[in-house]
Amino acid sequence: MRLAIFSKLFWLATTSAVLINCGGGNGDDGDQSNNSSVGDDADAVIADIPIAYIRRSLPLDEETGTLIANDALNPRQFIAGAQLFIRDRADANAAEINLSARVFGDDAQYDVKDLATNNDGSKLLFAMRAPELEDADEDEQPTWNIWQYDLTTDELNRIISDDITAEDGQDVSPAYLPDGRIVFSSNRQVRSKAILLDDGKPQYAALTDDRQEDGFVLHVMDEFGTNLQQITFNQSHDLQPTVLPNGLIVFNRWNRKGGNNRLSLFTTRPDGQDTQELYGYNSQNTGNDDSAAIFFDPRILADGRVLTILRPRESNNWGGDLMAIDYDNYSDIGQDIYLPISEEPGVAAATPGQESIAFADVIVDNDPTTIALNGYFSAATELYDDTPRLLVARTDCRLQDPASGDILGCVASNLAIEGITEADPLYGLWIYNLQNLTLQPLFAPTPGYMYTDVVSFGVRPENTFLADRQGGVELNQDLVNEGAAVLHIRNVYEVAGESEIDVTALADPALFSADERPARFIKIEKPVSQPSQEVLDFSNAAFGYTNVMREIMGYAPVEPDGSVKTLIPTDVALTLSLTNAAGQRVSGTTSVWFSARPGQTIESHDLNVGLRRLDETQASTNPGAPMDGYNFPNTEPLLIARTGETMAETWARINGIRRLSVDLIYQDEWTNPTVRAKDPSFAYQYANLQTPAPVSDVCQSQWRSECRVTINYPDHIQPIWDLNRQELDDVGNVIVDNTCTLCHNTQNENGGAQVPAGQLELTQSPLDTNNRYRSFLDVGAGDVELELNEDGVLVPRLELLLDGNGNPIPVRDGDGNVIYQTDADGNILLDANGNPVPEYQTTSVGNPGPLTPGAAVASPEFFDRFAEGGSHAGRLSQDELKLIAEWLDLGAQYYNNPFAAPLN
Repeated sequence: MRLAIFSKLFWLATTSAVLINCGGGNGDDGDQSNNSSVGDDADAVIADIPIAYIRRSLPLDEETGTLIANDALNPRQFIAGAQLFIRDRADANAAEINLSARVFGDDAQYDVKDLATNNDGSKLLFAMRAPELEDADEDEQPTWNIWQYDLTTDELNRIISDDITAEDGQDVSPAYLPDGRIVFSSNRQVRSKAILLDDGKPQYAALTDDRQEDGFVLHVMDEFGTNLQQITFNQSHDLQPTVLPNGLIVFNRWNRKGGNNRLSLFTTRPDGQDTQELYGYNSQNTGNDDSAAIFFDPRILADGRVLTILRPRESNNWGGDLMAIDYDNYSDIGQDIYLPISEEPGVAAATPGQESIAFADVIVDNDPTTIALNGYFSAATELYDDTPRLLVARTDCRLQDPASGDILGCVASNLAIEGITEADPLYGLWIYNLQNLTLQPLFAPTPGYMYTDVVSFGVRPENTFLADRQGGVELNQDLVNEGAAVLHIRNVYEVAGESEIDVTALADPALFSADERPARFIKIEKPVSQPSQEVLDFSNAAFGYTNVMREIMGYAPVEPDGSVKTLIPTDVALTLSLTNAAGQRVSGTTSVWFSARPGQTIESHDLNVGLRRLDETQASTNPGAPMDGYNFPNTEPLLIARTGETMAETWARINGIRRLSVDLIYQDEWTNPTVRAKDPSFAYQYANLQTPAPVSDVCQSQWRSECRVTINYPDHIQPIWDLNRQELDDVGNVIVDNTCTLCHNTQNENGGAQVPAGQLELTQSPLDTNNRYRSFLDVGAGDVELELNEDGVLVPRLELLLDGNGNPIPVRDGDGNVIYQTDADGNILLDANGNPVPEYQTTSVGNPGPLTPGAAVASPEFFDRFAEGGSHAGRLSQDELKLIAEWLDLGAQYYNNPFAAPLN
């Protein structure tokens, strides 16, 4: 048993009776334990503000009898037994009306959640799912739908009235926008599905990065359920949207990219632009004793802060602490937006950015042995009655006697019982006064039931209306029509507010040549949307050395000062990295997926687009031009900058915004030739390949936002090994044959056995155990070394196994006796001294592959062979080496298109 921290209020209870014992620990299921804070003078309850709440039967597992956990990352979770009620005032004597029973009746086993009212207190939104259908498959069950109740007309209706459209997606977490439209989270993915059609794939809901569930992202629709639009494009869930006073939508974003597993608050405009971190990306372990916790169900406090329930992702007791987040001034618990970026944000500080507003310490750790002496909160909302009070759903601390099963109060005598544990929660509704930290029970909780959602219909100020950007000065309409956006990064070398290099010096061609700069290109990639097994059941072997699939969208040059300005595709999740001149990645990819909407311009200080708030005050490490009319030192005299412009901005203003290219093309456009010779130009292009290109001819000639470089090993890498590389004389005689599979083969040109050159086999067969080409295993994972035995048969090369002293280890039989070598007649062989010769344990000799999946730059053993002076110099072209490097950096997948992969 672990006891929660006693708050100062609990200790006051022993001396001044600030806390009143409501239950006495007498075992009554309806008792309230002794830790409820109730003032000497009960708060007067405002009688004319309606409230709504959800009461559900205690969700117990039928087999174990334990409480079913509430999983924040399972938005489609269905737990039957919930009902939606409304009262015309926050008063126990007010009539209770069961709204949801109007749809399904009193006894139906449906589910309801996610309450939200509009600002004038006239309407209520919620998500509701019809009862389970007996003997129906999961894909035939009802879906979550958005419903609305109009308080002024007493009308209840489903927002999407058409049954087919309503059941086409799982719709949850609705909230009103200032213009009356509705933002909600859904797996509909309406825009993403349209883009799949453009990619030549069927429409399907893409799975999250962990491939366990359809991704839920934010959508907007009008009040009639029409004009459905997708506005976020995360690869995992975007959940629980609500609207801030400034008109931005705040929501919970789950980031699973690159092994991350973070849930934090992000914001976006109602049109999906300016999506960025708001708070908590580095504040993941802010539960007790640094345990993992999330900011659940964000809502807005009257003082403008965000109110959340701090709780585990999968909450066994459905509750947690009341947490207020000062997002105006902080982006993490230890990161003030007005101070330099911390190297270790997310640690406690004197003014931390988030504070518990509970009356006492509430334990958040999901440890089943914890006993939280001050209970838990499952929901909270402002009353909006011009008083500092909240409507909360809360349970007191409750104990269960391990012997009798009786429910006991949390008093010292009961806590001392051997094996005592927390009982199931008993959530009731309370009025919580933030000024004097007192709780007033609204009405007594009902044993066997709990309250999980609460809202008030109190009137609050209208949020700022942010109109969709649809042209004019804020949006480039030509880009809207093209489906493109603009990305400007001031310094790709900046990390956490500091630059890894002096970009002012780096920008001077007299000081640094292009080859001396850390990066030459920025590469933009996108994830490949993964279908569920019901859509396409393909072999997991298609992923190769990773569990992801990726496509390349294109490259743009990094200007000498580390800046980039280029067109990028829209309405897809994107990530960035830096490459050298050969196209090998020299940086990590961005920590989170980011996306752009058509016509938008994204400004970023660094490579981690979207992870740094636009309102953080720390200046960029690339200050840009110091004045109008500035010519960057030793650059072309006609490239004249304006104050604050980066080189990328100057170039774009004078010559037009750069477009991505699927090829690596470099031309020195900055060096003043009167200072020194320009750096050499080069072009590594798919058009120069003699094997199939992984991108269309159209995209090779001019990049468009729908261009994709999709590299499949069998289609694009194996043909490089198979390509005929014979050199002929004038009469057709073979002078030299550099075909890769001639030497890197277990058979010579006459069909006899041979040890493949460098112990590397590059042929298609024999297939490996996953039915993949033999070369795929050899170049990455490697294989065992081979040798020819005395009979000319190719066999694994063996070596003796040695013990800790370096001695060979003999082979023994089942009784532990040493086994000795024998001749063909079965006679034991003797050594020169007449002693029998033991059989010794052997093992095959491993041979690692020459390529490093995920890191082409870490594969010099391979690439250096083709460089000048290398053993294979000139045998592969730079265009081919670029393609191999791209394949490696994507993750060395066998397929990057699931629809090209073999089916299970």
